[in-house]
Amino acid sequence: MRTWRARLAGAGFIVAVLVGGAQAAPGVSGAAGAGARVNFAPVPAWVDPQAVPLEAAVPEAGLSDGQHHLLADQQVRVVGAVQTEYRHNATRAVNPRGVEDIANVQLRFDPSYQTLTVHRIEVRRGGRVVSSAAPGSLKLLQREASLESLIFDGRLTAHVALKDVQVGDVVETVYSLQGSNPVFGAYRFGSFDFDWGVPVAYRHARLLWPEGRPLHWKLHNGAQAATVTRSGGELDHRWRLREVPARVVDDQSPGWYDPYTWAEWGEFADWAAVARWAMPLYRLPEGPLPGVDREVARIAGTTTDPEQRLLAALRFVQREVRYLGIEMGANSHAPHAPEVVLERRFGDCKDKTLLSLALLRGLGIPARPALVHTSLRQATQDRLPTPWAFNHVLVQADLGGRRVWLDPTRTPQAGQGVAQWVQSDYGRALLVSEDSRELVPMAGVQARTLKRELRTVLDASAGFDQPATLTVTTRAHGEAAEMLREALATQSRQDLQKQYLDFYAASYPGLAVAAPFTTRDDPDANVVELVEHYRMPTYWVRNDKRGRWTGELEVPDLIEWLRRPKGLNRSGPLGLRHPVDFTLVSEFHLPQEWHVKPDDVVVSGPVFTMRREEVWRDGRTLVLTDRYETHTDHVDAEAMTAYVAQLDKARAGINYSLYLDDGPQPKAAGAAAPLGPGADSPHWLPLLVGLAAIGGLAVLARRLYRWDPEPPAWAEGVPAESRVGGWLWLPLLGLAVSPLMVGKGLVEALPTLTVQQWSLITLPTTPGYHPLMAPLLLVECALNLALIAGALLLLVLAFKRRSSMPRVYVGWAMLAVAGALIDAAAAEIIPVVKAHWTAADAGNVLRICVASAIWIAYFLRSERVRRTFVGRLAQPPAGDAQSALAPPA
Repeated sequence: MRTWRARLAGAGFIVAVLVGGAQAAPGVSGAAGAGARVNFAPVPAWVDPQAVPLEAAVPEAGLSDGQHHLLADQQVRVVGAVQTEYRHNATRAVNPRGVEDIANVQLRFDPSYQTLTVHRIEVRRGGRVVSSAAPGSLKLLQREASLESLIFDGRLTAHVALKDVQVGDVVETVYSLQGSNPVFGAYRFGSFDFDWGVPVAYRHARLLWPEGRPLHWKLHNGAQAATVTRSGGELDHRWRLREVPARVVDDQSPGWYDPYTWAEWGEFADWAAVARWAMPLYRLPEGPLPGVDREVARIAGTTTDPEQRLLAALRFVQREVRYLGIEMGANSHAPHAPEVVLERRFGDCKDKTLLSLALLRGLGIPARPALVHTSLRQATQDRLPTPWAFNHVLVQADLGGRRVWLDPTRTPQAGQGVAQWVQSDYGRALLVSEDSRELVPMAGVQARTLKRELRTVLDASAGFDQPATLTVTTRAHGEAAEMLREALATQSRQDLQKQYLDFYAASYPGLAVAAPFTTRDDPDANVVELVEHYRMPTYWVRNDKRGRWTGELEVPDLIEWLRRPKGLNRSGPLGLRHPVDFTLVSEFHLPQEWHVKPDDVVVSGPVFTMRREEVWRDGRTLVLTDRYETHTDHVDAEAMTAYVAQLDKARAGINYSLYLDDGPQPKAAGAAAPLGPGADSPHWLPLLVGLAAIGGLAVLARRLYRWDPEPPAWAEGVPAESRVGGWLWLPLLGLAVSPLMVGKGLVEALPTLTVQQWSLITLPTTPGYHPLMAPLLLVECALNLALIAGALLLLVLAFKRRSSMPRVYVGWAMLAVAGALIDAAAAEIIPVVKAHWTAADAGNVLRICVASAIWIAYFLRSERVRRTFVGRLAQPPAGDAQSALAPPA
């Protein structure tokens, strides 16, 4: 069953042709011409011709392949059982590439039920027709568009190569298609697209429908309803859209995501009507089926267990009937008879499903077809009920009160029972049965979980300058096992070995194959195990300048799931593989003991959860157990920033390296901190900076305390305030809390300033290194000490109501703003900081800036502030100080 949507693509119009006929036409050449009806005739009288907007300006953005689409006119008329579709497309070439495309006109149609009538194909230059295609220039070609998918639909392509097409010319293609696929019986349905991946100057869509005949509509993504008029017993539905912009869809979008505006129309009232339409197509023939009956007898003779009979029947169809679709005419949706399929030993999803149903009927197992859409999944329920809502069919069987969903088109599946089989899940399905009313849920996402367990053993215990080995064991379960079996069956072992080697060699330079990989298949459990063997000349990297051996503990299989997606600025969701359950156990054997404190990591969010458990065995063996699980199949555009931050945080959390200086104590970097002697003591540089800052701040605080400026003047006749009151209590409360809050953050940052951690920060070979990280920490350490000292000084000045207090407060608030802005800038510049930066951090920066601006303005302009802080160093404030401090006349 073919995918039913067709759109304007970047290369031009990809026209959805749905109707056809038989019988040759004069002037039509080609190998297929003898069996196809192709006519040249004037435009039908019922058509309302639309003028091409030749004056339309070329848009500045959105053009593709040098073409500007001026007109996309589509008019459909239904009279009784006859459906006719008229199309008028006009495209201008804006550069030589555009000339190449528009000069080759191609019209696809199905000769088994379709008539193609060409009205005219013309080249316009400067507003006048300079050439047109004559009937004899049209050639018929048989081009199977889905040949690579082993599907033959028998459609033909009417092709003409236009002469003398130049840049700036407009090619107009006007034709009609008459007829409907007989498989749909009396039902008529279709759709209109209103935007594409390229801009269109004028879009005109029209449906003429018999008045009184039932018609159902579904408008998508804000599409406007048609303008409807009545004329001659028909309802005339129209859309006219001018200057339609290009709709850009991001790469890696989910299959179900469809942002285009479009409308569906049809005669099916509901999903039950679609099920009733499909029932005759899948009705099994009565009477004996010799080939089927023989196979039924063979299976029945091997087991009486219904579950094993079910699996044996499906395995037979999967194994013995190869996939090949002959989908010409009615067979686009109608399967071939089971005996025919069994004799030919090939068929598509419809054929293999009907053959499976015939076998299951003979074995006494209730089963029915299930129509699904492999890309739309859950979104299928948002479509108008029509056969075009589906592109695949499979088997739903009843087994002991359970519904099981099995796909006979899959490669032969393993599993002792249904519990080990990979059931099909495409979100929603329509069961083809009399009692079917709605789409029903399928097996559930757990059925398609991609579950893999990897165990890597890196043995570098021979010595720092000795060879090392790497052994990778992969255990694939369920669908992952089937994918691995498929790779082993379709690719040579040499090619696979090279792919695997290249993957790990990117993390371990000099890696080579020590022995060919081996496999072990447990079909009953549906588990495949693959073991790879590698060697490397040395694992450790020597830095003679620093006198250090370093070993990076790589986890490339996990990093693959944590890579940043391409194109972070998206307008739509990002599609993800889901569900994924991936476990990686990495075992590292070391040449001597490391004394490291284990440090587990958990990074969890709405998209995925990544957990790491670190275990040390006897100091010489490190085991890292990582588990990655997904929670959704997509990330919304507005959640991309948080998702990328979570990815960065996870990658930063699993970075791990071991190093050994030319001294007695080996060390670790990344997720662990060593316990060696002196490793937890402060590093001399931040300690020195901290002590220097404390000494400098002490001198500065003493000077500020002794600073004794004249109090500012205030209104004459108004006494000074004898105590603090009004809004002044709020900033003073903030000052009282500030030393505690800033001090808490400073204490939490102290582990970063140890010898171990400071070495990691300043070592360029360590993950997450940035040259600005160490200066940032030193500056922030000094700023935090200054904020604490400033807050304490301000509290003393406020208690004494000193005249210097307001001005010192303004400086202190500006310092707080500077610190917040430095944090924000660091989050943009330094990746490690950015990975841990959250919306709460950004909100805190904004809060500091806004609050500081408010209180700075208050201290500079408030009359209460002027009348409160009037005390001098040598003279405490008095209630009658106004007389002594009165402003000059």
